[in-house]
Amino acid sequence: MALCINQSGTWRNITTQCVNQSGTWRKVLTGCINQSGTWRKFGFAPALGSAYEGGFLICQASGVRWVVAPASAEVSRNWCQIAQFGHSITRAQQVSGCPTGWFVPTTFQQQTFTQCRQYWDSYSGSAPSPGAYYWTSTTYSAFNGLAVFMPSGYAAGRPRPYYHCGRAFRCVTY
Repeated sequence: MALCINQSGTWRNITTQCVNQSGTWRKVLTGCINQSGTWRKFGFAPALGSAYEGGFLICQASGVRWVVAPASAEVSRNWCQIAQFGHSITRAQQVSGCPTGWFVPTTFQQQTFTQCRQYWDSYSGSAPSPGAYYWTSTTYSAFNGLAVFMPSGYAAGRPRPYYHCGRAFRCVTY
């Protein structure tokens, strides 16, 4: 069951119907919104792991929902291509159809996201291999970037020319 609310604050519990501005009710397929956009689905959070805002919802707290780009947007590149030139961001934009808001996470963020990996649609890294590491935007030294090892969440300095995975994320406020 969904809850619809309009701009005046009136609401009604519904299953597959929403009201438009004239007060008539009609059936809808994808939630509570009419063509003018004045009615909306309200008060129900999507489930963790569900498709959401161009990717998959992996965690939510304090009015922010964190979204990982789909696996089809994952790239394997060196640190400079991911952290400086944003290849994973560009790919996320292409695959998701969401043109803004994508970013390469910091080491701390990637370690946190690793703890939520059960909600990703899939990820690389079931064995110790270059594919088990995900680059972050954090610089380790002049020659190394920081990457997070997916099985453990451990961050390690890795030579920048190495190819590791890159996945973009975005935040959506609610």
